Amino acid sequence: MRKITLFCAGILMAVASSLSAQNADEIAKASYNLPDGNTSSYTATLTLIDKSGKSRVREIAQYNMKDGTTKKGVTVFRSPKDVAGVSYLSFDYPDNPDGSAKDSDSWLYLPAMKKVRRVSGSSKDDDFQGTDFTYDDMGDRSVGKDTFAILGEDTVDGISCWKLECTAKDKSAKISRRVLWVGKDNYVTYKGEYYDKQNKLFKTMECQDIVQIDGYWTTQKMIMTTLTTNHKTVYEMKDIQYDNDINPAFFTVSALERGQVK
Repeated sequence: MRKITLFCAGILMAVASSLSAQNADEIAKASYNLPDGNTSSYTATLTLIDKSGKSRVREIAQYNMKDGTTKKGVTVFRSPKDVAGVSYLSFDYPDNPDGSAKDSDSWLYLPAMKKVRRVSGSSKDDDFQGTDFTYDDMGDRSVGKDTFAILGEDTVDGISCWKLECTAKDKSAKISRRVLWVGKDNYVTYKGEYYDKQNKLFKTMECQDIVQIDGYWTTQKMIMTTLTTNHKTVYEMKDIQYDNDINPAFFTVSALERGQVK
């Protein structure tokens, strides 16, 4: 869920280097390429709320690191007991030299089955462990997966934004396009709309409590709502650390199998 946290580092440098971004492709690349530290970690609560208002709370730990140009992330559920130990590992790669997307690699460990299964490309649009976020949301969506257009300008809580349309190149994708409100001063995403293959609004995303921590812009709270079911997931981060020491062995399939990541 690294992009879901929408944090970025060295913002003054990033803005200075990206001020020339004018068209949609440049804005998308500037947003994607914002520095986000060599490592990061945090814990988060995921509150799942159904249409009747009944809620369930889950707690996860998240670890991220860069290995060259590859972005690695591992998520492990800590509670409640029925999901404790479920772990998700993902490797996100830079686009190919021709600008096309390179598929990420990802694995899910289910302790009840005591096995790791690979998450295929066709499954990445599925809901992640009952939340309103998908497996695709859990990583950094490659710029090469979409085409981009600027739909206009708007404000979110007084922040001046571009409305950036991101249309999936894969015509079979569950989410055909996204509209993101991207800050004109910092390229951080403040709001999102997700449309299905029939071009109907399917999900909405709200980004809140956006602050700088150790010089890194951090979105500490996100709310993803699925409109067809009126179900929502509130994702709240805490204990956020950047450029901290993280064991590289965490980012291996064998670490998931041994329950090494806590």
